[in-house]
Amino acid sequence: MSLVKPKDPLEAALTGARIVEEVGDLLTLGDDPEALVQRAFQRLGQLVPFDLATVLLREKEYLEVRYAIGPLVTPNLVGSRIAIHGNSRLVAAMKSRQARSFEEHDSGEDTFHGILEFPDSHSCLVAPLRASGEVFGLMTLDALVCRQYPESVERHVSTFASLLALALKQADHLKLLAERERRLADEVSFFRAQALREVMAEPLRAESLPMREVVEQLRQVASAHTTVLLSGETGTGKEKVAQTLHHLSPRRDRPFIKVNCGALPGSLIESELFGHVKGAFTGANSARKGRFELADGGTLFLDEIGELPLDLQPRLLRVLQEREIDPVGSEKSRKVDVRLIAATNRDLAEMVAQGTFRQDLYYRLNVFPIRLPPLRERLPDLRALAEGFLDRFGKENRRPAPRLTREALKQLEGYAWPGNVRELFNILERSAILSAGRDLKLDATLSAPRSARAPHTWDQQERRYFEDLLRATRGKITGEKGAATLAGLAPSTLISRLEKLGMKPGDFRL
Repeated sequence: MSLVKPKDPLEAALTGARIVEEVGDLLTLGDDPEALVQRAFQRLGQLVPFDLATVLLREKEYLEVRYAIGPLVTPNLVGSRIAIHGNSRLVAAMKSRQARSFEEHDSGEDTFHGILEFPDSHSCLVAPLRASGEVFGLMTLDALVCRQYPESVERHVSTFASLLALALKQADHLKLLAERERRLADEVSFFRAQALREVMAEPLRAESLPMREVVEQLRQVASAHTTVLLSGETGTGKEKVAQTLHHLSPRRDRPFIKVNCGALPGSLIESELFGHVKGAFTGANSARKGRFELADGGTLFLDEIGELPLDLQPRLLRVLQEREIDPVGSEKSRKVDVRLIAATNRDLAEMVAQGTFRQDLYYRLNVFPIRLPPLRERLPDLRALAEGFLDRFGKENRRPAPRLTREALKQLEGYAWPGNVRELFNILERSAILSAGRDLKLDATLSAPRSARAPHTWDQQERRYFEDLLRATRGKITGEKGAATLAGLAPSTLISRLEKLGMKPGDFRL
C-alpha cells in the first residue's frame, strides 16, 4: 500500500480532514469488531501508506495482537503476546496521549521483535487506544520505508485511533448487550416453558359437572381477545384458571403478568399499573414501566379487582376502551395490546348498587363471566385434587407421596371447606408432614362437618372461614402457623379483609 506523501501543510491538513471524514461513521457501523477493524484500516490505507496495521489489546502485563491487516501479516501473528515491561517503546506509547513514530535507529526494541522480520530501514507508528481515560491497547502502522510518518500524519492518525478506540468499545458493549439479551431471552423462554409444564402437569380437575362447564367456557373464549371476569369464593383457584386460559390462548408465548389489587397500597397502585416517568413524584428517580406495559402482547391478570380504589376505576376503564395507558407524570399516551383477566371474590353487582364500584367498568369487565364453583359443589374432583397435591409434595420434598386412604378421603368429603381448594392444599401439606408412615393421617383440626346449606353470600362464607381460621390459630396472624400462612394470603391482605368484615384477631386470642 503506497501513496504519495503530502507535499505541503495544506495538503497535509486536507489529508487529515479526509481521514476524519472517512472514519467518522465507525461509531455507527454496527459491525462485529473484526469487520469494523478491517473496514477502518482499509479506509486508512487509502490515505496513509502502511504495509502492516495491527490492533493490540492489553491483557494484564501483555499486549495481544487481536487484529492485523496488510501484506506483512503472517499466520502466527494474530494471537501473539508481547510483554509490555522491558520494551521502552511500548511503555512510552502506553503513557502517551498522541501517536508517535519510531525509526530503526531510535532506542528501544521494535514492537514485533522476534515475531516478524523487518528490513533495517522501515518506519513504525504507534497510537494509544484510550476509552474512559484508560489506555486499553495500541494501534500500530508499519511501512518498509524510512520517515513514512511525519508529524502531520501523527496528528491525524491520533484522531483516527481515538475514533477507532471508541468504535471498539462500542462494539464490545453491543456484544455484551446482545449476549445479555440472549441470556435473558433464554431465561424467559425457560421460565415460560416451566410455567407451562406446571400448568399442564396439574391441569384443572374437571370430574364434576360444574368444573367441566368451566373448562368448556375456557376453551370457547381462549382464542379471543375478550376480557374475562372470574368470580368465586376465596381459594377456588382463580389464578390457576387465569394461567390455564393464558396458556390456551395465542398469547401463550408472551408475558403473563399478575397483580393483586388488594395487596397494593392505594398510593402505589396507579404507578404499579400504568408506570411513571422520572420525577413524576417524590422518590421517582427513574422511569418505570407499569404492569400493563410489561404485559404488552400478553395477558394481565388483575386479582381482587373489587379492591381497586374508586378513583382509579375510570383510568382502568379508559385502558379497556382505548387500549392505551397514561404513565403517571407523562403527557403522552402509550398504546398497549393486553388481554385482561379480572378476578374477584366479591359481588360486583352488589357493589355497583352500593356505589362502591363503577357500573360502566363492571359492564366492561363482565363481557365473559366465568363462575368458579366452591369445593363443596365439586366433590367429585376432590380425590384427583388431593392426589395431585400429595404427588407434588412428594416430588418437592424428594420423598414418596403419602397415600390417600379410603378413610382419609371420606373425612375430606365430610368437611365444609370454607377455604376451598387453597385450604385443601394447606391441610394436605401439613398432614403430609405430620404423617409418620406412607398412609396420610389428616390433621386433627379437620373436624368441622360439611354443612347442608351454604351461606347466602360470599361475605358470609368468607366470615365463617375466617372465624374458623382465627379460632384454630387463636388469633395469630403471622408466622409459620399463623392465619395468613394457612390461608395463603399476605398478612396485610388478611388484615385488610378482616377489617372490612369488622373482625378483630384479638377477639380470638382467649
